[in-house]
Amino acid sequence: MVMYSFQLENFEKWLADFAVKLNTSVNDRVLTIPSNLGSGTILAQNVNPQFSYAVMNFKLDSDLELFRESGAQGFVVSFNLVEVQKELLVGHRQHVVTDKRPYRNDIFLTDARDNAFLKISAGSTVKRLLIFCSHDLARQYLSPEIFEKLVTFANENSSTESPLFINLSHRTMLKELFEIKENDPVSQIRRLSAIIHLIEKLLHSFLRQEQAALPRTVKKNDLESMQHVEQILSSRLEGFPSLESLAQEVFMSTSKLKNLFKQVYGHTLYDYYNKSRLQRAKDLLITGQCSIKQAGSEIGFSNLSHFAKAFKKEFGILPRDLVKGR
Repeated sequence: MVMYSFQLENFEKWLADFAVKLNTSVNDRVLTIPSNLGSGTILAQNVNPQFSYAVMNFKLDSDLELFRESGAQGFVVSFNLVEVQKELLVGHRQHVVTDKRPYRNDIFLTDARDNAFLKISAGSTVKRLLIFCSHDLARQYLSPEIFEKLVTFANENSSTESPLFINLSHRTMLKELFEIKENDPVSQIRRLSAIIHLIEKLLHSFLRQEQAALPRTVKKNDLESMQHVEQILSSRLEGFPSLESLAQEVFMSTSKLKNLFKQVYGHTLYDYYNKSRLQRAKDLLITGQCSIKQAGSEIGFSNLSHFAKAFKKEFGILPRDLVKGR
C-alpha cells in the first residue's frame, strides 16, 4: 500500500511531493506511475498561482491511500470516473464510509482547508480530474451571492453524502480530456478549454439547483442504482437492453426505474442510451477510425439512412458532412 498525506497549495507541488513519496520524478509535468503501484500517468499544471489542475489516468496494482490535510483557501472540484475493484473508503473530516459500488461516477466540490480521505483498492481503474481555484480568484469572476453559496455548499459537502452526478455531457468532455496526447501541439489549450467548459457546466447545474437537491429527495441506495444503470447505458452501444433486464439489475419495478432515471439524469432511459451511442459514432468518425457504414453498424444501426437521420437529429449535421470537414 502507498499512503500519501499532503496539504494542497497547487497541483504541481502536490505532484512533485507525490513523486518524492514514490521515489520517482516528474517529467514535463507528468508522473508515470511506478510498476510497483500500477500503470498510467498523472499530469499536473499550474495555470497561474491561484488556479491549477491534475489529470489522473491509471490502474492500480496496489492500494492507494490519500489524505488531504488543511491547506490553502480555495475550492477543490473533483470529477471522478472510477471502476472500483474491491471497495473505496471515502472520508470527510472524521467520517469515513466504505463504498463497494463497482463504479463511482460523480463530482465533488469541497473546501481545500477541510480534511479529506480516499483509499482506492488494488485493481481499480482511476480517471479523475482535480481542480483547485483560490477563493480570491473565484471572487473576481463570481457575484458575492454566488460565491457565498459555493462556500456554504463546499463547507457542508460530504464526500459520502452530497455528490453531483456525471451526466452524458460531462462524460463526453471528460473522455476527450483523458484522450489528449502530450505530443499534440495545442494539448495545453485543448485541456484548459475542456476544464473551463466543465466548470461552466458544473456552475450552471449548481445554480439551477437541479442535481444539488437530489440527495435530499432521492434515497441514497436509489441514487447508487441509477448510477449503475447509467453506466450500463453509456457502455452498451450495440443494442438497448430491455427495460425488464435493467429493472432486475437494480431490484426495482420498471415504473420506478423509469421515473427515477428521468429525475436524476433528465432523460428517459432510451434517450440517454441513444445519445450515448450516437456520441460514440461521432467520436469514431472524427478520429477517422472507421467509415460511416462501420460507425453506424458499431452502434447497432443496420440501416445507413436510419443512422444518418438519427445522427442529424442529434448533432444537426449529416455523418458525411462531418467526415468531409475533418
